[in-house]
Amino acid sequence: MKYLTKLLIAVFSLGMTGLTQAEVSYYKPSSKTGASLCVVVKDDVLAHTSQILPLNIKGGMINATGAGDQTALVLKNLDYLLKKVDCSLNKLVKLNIYVAREELVAEVQQRLTQELELIAQPACTYVVTKLPDPKALVAMDAVAATESSSKLTETKVFNDAPSGFRVALLPAGRTAYISGQAVKADTVSEAAILTMKELFQTLEYLGAKPKNIVHIKAFMTPMSQANEVNEMIDGIFPEERRPPVTLVEWFSSLPIEIEMIVAMPEETPASRPAETVTYKTPTGMKASPVYSRVAIAEVSDRIYVSGITSKEPGDYSTRIHSVFNQLKTIVGEAGSDMQHLAKATYYVSEDGISGDFGKIRTEYYNPKRPPAASKATVKSVGVPNRILVLDMIAIPAK
Repeated sequence: MKYLTKLLIAVFSLGMTGLTQAEVSYYKPSSKTGASLCVVVKDDVLAHTSQILPLNIKGGMINATGAGDQTALVLKNLDYLLKKVDCSLNKLVKLNIYVAREELVAEVQQRLTQELELIAQPACTYVVTKLPDPKALVAMDAVAATESSSKLTETKVFNDAPSGFRVALLPAGRTAYISGQAVKADTVSEAAILTMKELFQTLEYLGAKPKNIVHIKAFMTPMSQANEVNEMIDGIFPEERRPPVTLVEWFSSLPIEIEMIVAMPEETPASRPAETVTYKTPTGMKASPVYSRVAIAEVSDRIYVSGITSKEPGDYSTRIHSVFNQLKTIVGEAGSDMQHLAKATYYVSEDGISGDFGKIRTEYYNPKRPPAASKATVKSVGVPNRILVLDMIAIPAK
């Protein structure tokens, strides 16, 4: 946290406009990657976008340009969408970046550094996956700080009709992160319907409603049925309340797994709660020592960590320990610890790592306080010779 404070002082002395009210701080922004190691946001309304493709918004088509030009177009679309909710690229805190091939990551990073100012660079996580449009080489979804001066009492969704892109506003306050849930079925569409029904039962347990959903991420196969999945999810909601959705292709015996971010309807308490994150197991579900079914951020503060990979190749144990040791250091610097982790997404490119991964997590997690989580086997984690990337949201310990 000491480094973060020094960085904020430096920003204000330079007269930068990317940060106001000292509510967002960037830890070790890199001119090489266009990303910060982590980003801390305090007491702010957050904008969550759907998965943004390199579409010509007016025409709805993707031109067959290179990954760099598509990156610029995705960022242009993001900026256009964020401005609809009084936000912009200068307030990005997190980018999830999806690329069609591993070798494109370097080109995307290079263009990212050109498009974003150094001091306002978000936490970034890369994953290699097929995209909903086969012409797309890159797509992104984002979280941005709106720094809204008005108090938002419920989730608001903006749907841009020409493009189909969406952004939802998460009120400052309590937020539930629901681990990926999955129900077996013969087809991905049928599995999606059954899984959404199960997730709605989780919402009921939490005292929340579908209108409180801020973002949905689905790990699915095959991606060729993306349109069917999107239409199925959309059909559950009133048109004006359809939440932002992201799709990632995974390799699994299950057609689909779906996770959610949900605004909790209770008002934020007048005083800061003693426990900043709590963990829940809905009725009828089994608790696990390595992930929680639901993690609830009891405060508005968030720590978004860029995707972490092992520092060097090695056996499974070496790689996994490297990732978790880095995580422990990063969240510690940002004012949190391994007992205040809210949401983890683990991307792996080799299924063989799963056994060691499950065992080693018990070395780092309190079995009563593991984060909500999803684990997806994907084509690549975006870094040559690496097979695991960890994406994490943490909450300050105090």
